[in-house]
Amino acid sequence: MSDINTDIGPRPVLDWVEASLIDVDHNYQREVDGRSVQRILTDFRWDHFGAVVLARKPDGRFAVTDGQHRVKAAQLHPGVTHVPALITALEGTEEEAKNFLVINRARKSVTPVETFWAGMAAGDQTAMRVRAALQKAGCDVVPGNGEYGPGLTNAVSAVTRSLDRYGDAATIRALKTIRAAWPSDARALRGTLIQALSGLIRGNKTLDDGRLARVLGPRSFAEMTASAEAFRKLSGGAADVSLRKTIAEIYNKGLPSGSTIYFGASS
Repeated sequence: MSDINTDIGPRPVLDWVEASLIDVDHNYQREVDGRSVQRILTDFRWDHFGAVVLARKPDGRFAVTDGQHRVKAAQLHPGVTHVPALITALEGTEEEAKNFLVINRARKSVTPVETFWAGMAAGDQTAMRVRAALQKAGCDVVPGNGEYGPGLTNAVSAVTRSLDRYGDAATIRALKTIRAAWPSDARALRGTLIQALSGLIRGNKTLDDGRLARVLGPRSFAEMTASAEAFRKLSGGAADVSLRKTIAEIYNKGLPSGSTIYFGASS
């Protein structure tokens, strides 16, 4: 237990503080993101808000060291006058900045996988749409970060984008194609590949899913991405577009001109 810090400092005070008395010190705080503030305002609820961290100033005002976007939303909300706060005994900008750094460096960002499972528990429509598409293709989201396995993916954001851009049918066919091509590969369901195949399928009505799986199966993802990167260096563009071009070239090899597919434009 010798590695535990025993100099824990004075206890902060928990209180409700008038929102108009709270300031942001831009010597150490980043600029307010208007979109983040708007998201908080749109769904403002006290059970979502939490306590902000403040430092009391000599003039009776307060500096926020954690929660500036929540403070700004509270200041803009017509029904809010005070916010719950943890008031610390910090003295001066330097101590406030150190507090800001410690809090933000220690904070663990919520991953897309964690957000997905929380969304499922909350009945979120986007999360449920993603899972429905995956399950129709015999796939699912990994149960936790790093827990890979055949048919599992952590590419929640990529699946969401594919559903929005290319639709459910094309995304589900892309997922099925990946499963058919690499049935035992625990890392096959990669975001870039899902999006690339969804775009190809949506843009080519004559594409044969069975042929696509057969020609891709012997190839490794590393091999395809190397070819895609070569295309990208020559012509630029997004990674998924370059990968679509590579996959279209593999698919078209040996086919008569009337049966070939087109890789499409950037989307």
